[in-house]
Amino acid sequence: MADEQESARRTVAEVRKDFTEVINRAHYNAVHTVVMRYEEPRAVIVDPAWYERACRALGEDFRLPEPPATA
Repeated sequence: MADEQESARRTVAEVRKDFTEVINRAHYNAVHTVVMRYEEPRAVIVDPAWYERACRALGEDFRLPEPPATA
């Protein structure tokens, strides 16, 4: 099963300037952002669900914390 994801490349400066937009695109639209510096990838911002699937696929124990309970 192929997992088609939209992705974008942005410089560190662009991500810094539009950080909220980048996070929202990852969360709401599952857009992965490759953060570039000096024309090299330095980081990738992905949505939490994709990250969880990647951890499971790699057999890693690390999991994201549960959101705090609301009162």
